[in-house]
Parts: sequence; structure tokens; C-alpha cells
Amino acid sequence: MKVRVLIFGTGPNAEKLKRCLKQDAEIVAYADNDSLKWNTVRDGKRVIAPQDILNEQFDFVVAAVARYEDVVRQLAALGVPKEKIAVPLAFDHAEYEIFRAFFHIEELIYLEMNQKLEALGTYVSSLEYELAAKIRDQKIRYPKILPAESAVLEIVKNHKSMSRFGDGEFDLMLGRNNCFQGCSAALAGRLQEVLKSSLENHIVAIPDAYGYFENRTQEFISCFRNHLKDGRREQEYGMIDMEKEYYDSFITRPYKDYVDKAAAGSRFALLKTVWQGRDLTIVEGRKTRLGVGNDLFEGARSRMRILGPERDAFLKYEQIMEAVLKTDPGRLVLIAMGPTATVLAYDLAKMGYQALDIGHIDIEYEWYLRGLSRMTAIEGKYVSEVPGGNNVPEQIADESYNREITDIIE
Repeated sequence: MKVRVLIFGTGPNAEKLKRCLKQDAEIVAYADNDSLKWNTVRDGKRVIAPQDILNEQFDFVVAAVARYEDVVRQLAALGVPKEKIAVPLAFDHAEYEIFRAFFHIEELIYLEMNQKLEALGTYVSSLEYELAAKIRDQKIRYPKILPAESAVLEIVKNHKSMSRFGDGEFDLMLGRNNCFQGCSAALAGRLQEVLKSSLENHIVAIPDAYGYFENRTQEFISCFRNHLKDGRREQEYGMIDMEKEYYDSFITRPYKDYVDKAAAGSRFALLKTVWQGRDLTIVEGRKTRLGVGNDLFEGARSRMRILGPERDAFLKYEQIMEAVLKTDPGRLVLIAMGPTATVLAYDLAKMGYQALDIGHIDIEYEWYLRGLSRMTAIEGKYVSEVPGGNNVPEQIADESYNREITDIIE
């Protein structure tokens, strides 16, 4: 009798684990958190939404994603019995007797060895930069990155705008899609323009992740080691102006990625001085809902909102820009719209607005208020990095928030 397997995930790990399945294992369907993949077909099998898993006939759900812990919690919340959740990428040998019914164990061991060797290679390739940064070896070059506190000073005292670059923006410049935006030559060109720009009323922030990872979590370290491997560090160095002074783009990530989180409260307090007493124009994705349900922007004098697409917002760039230009230039513009925010803040600065790309600040604040140490979905808010975090309602019953909305770009 065949073992019926439902694979959760459609990325590279799903393909690797599929190759480890025995011939008498039957894949009944795939599941994925990306709503754009729902109702598509992969290898002749349907890709379904996680909430539809219990409608399928299966013996095991295989968590085929790198961050399998989140998927295990998600499956448990959906009502999938614990004994039917298989987590082969944990490489827990105590579970191998169960897996033997549908996996070639030798293939799993081979996969485990390859992943460990790859992780070791990634560590070694980054090691010279991390050690050199620790001892301040001047023979190895690093981008010039000033701390977040310096960025706040420029924003508050000198009324500067800010564009931020993360790993996603660099990926787009190198022709790779990300969870917010598909890549295009037009967007890549604009991002490269902003990265090397030199406006007097505008600063550019990039990740302070090219050297020693002081006080950073292992998840953060692994993420950027992997991001910079296989020649990507050199590619990014080729795009960065190594003589320019940048600022730390983790200014909007003041909590989760730190091992010692004791200073998070003071970091948030410093950021709140940016909009203290200001009239705000918030430009965000339709389901982002910055500051809703918390006190992040309580110090602001007023708020109005322009809503745009939660994904691929750059396709609506002209309409978004047109909506912002209808507002008073004296208002502080806060933008949370993925890579589109990076370009929009720069263009608005050229037009005399003060505009800040503030990224994930609200979600970080939500995690901080809850004392969470891992990325977690927040009810009613779009969280692209968390399994199921994009499954949020189209509308919420918050009258003050709804009154703040002045324009919606579909």
C-alpha cells in the first residue's frame, strides 16, 4: 500500500526531498504559504493553501522548508495531528525508522552531509571578513556604514530623507525576485541610481553585515553569510560606492535580530522622536497597517494614509507618486512598500519632501511589545516573512484607521 505524502513547500528543499522519496510513496498535493502559487500545478499535482490541507487524504505532511519550526507550529494550529507531521530537514535520526516507510534513508543522510558541508563552506568564505573586522585589519575593505543613531540625528536635525537597502534590494539589482517584488531592468536601474546617489537632503542605508556580527542572533548570521556567499559579496562591493558614507539599514530592525535585546526599548524611543509632533503621510501596502493597535505613532500630530499593492508595488509607481504629490510637502512621509519605498523616498527628496523608507518597523515593534524572540504572524497585519503571515483580512474594523485612508491605488 502506498504512503500518501503531502509536501509543504514548493522551493528547492521540496525538490531535494522529493528525490529522496521511495517509489511507493505517492505525492497527493503540495501546499505553500504563497497565495500566488495556490491553484497552480507542480509536477502534475495541485498546489493548495495551507488551510485546505485537512481536506486532503494523506498519511504524512512533509515540512519541506528551511524554517521548518514555523511550519510545524502552523500545521499544529491548523489541526494536523503531530504524528502525521514529518520534518526530515531536522535530520533527527530517532525519527528515521518512521521515515523509512516512504524515504530512502541513505538519501536523507547524503542530503544532511551536503547541507553541513555547504554550511561549513559558507562559514569559511565569510570568516576572513568577520575576523578582519574584529581586529580592524585595514587590508580588507568594507563599506563605510554609520550607526542607526547617526541616521536619526540626520533625519531629525537636518531633515533628511532616507532610502534603505536590504538583502532583497541587492537581490533585485542582481536579477533575483523577492517576496515583495518581481525583478525588472527598470527597478534594478533605479535601485542602482539610489545606491550611489549624493543628494544633500537624503541618506542611503545598507545592511551593516559585511564584517563582524557582534550581538547578532545565529539566524541573522546564517542569513547574511548565505546571502554573501558564492561571489555575491564581490558583486555587491561592485555596486556600492566604497568611498560614500552609508548608514545602517537595520535602523528599522531594532529588536529581533539582537542576542541582547535589553536596549530595544531605547532604540524604539529614539525612533519615535523622528515623528514626534509631525503630520504624517503613511504610504503602505493595503494590509500593512502601520501603527494600528499599538502606540508607535501616538506622538505624531496627525496621520493620513495612502494604500497601494502589498506586492509588486513598483508596477503602480506613477500612481503612488501622483497620490503623494497631492499632499502637503510639509508632512513627513513614511513609506513601507518593499523596494518601491527605496526609490520613492529618493524621488520625493528630490521634490522637496522629507520621506523615510521605514520597512518592517511596525512588525518589529509588535514583536517587541509581545516579548517574542522569533518572527511570528501578527493578526490583521501583512507579515511576508512568516508562514501564513500574508493571510490577513482585506478590511479591519478600526474606525480611526479607516478614517485616515485618503487614497487607495489598486
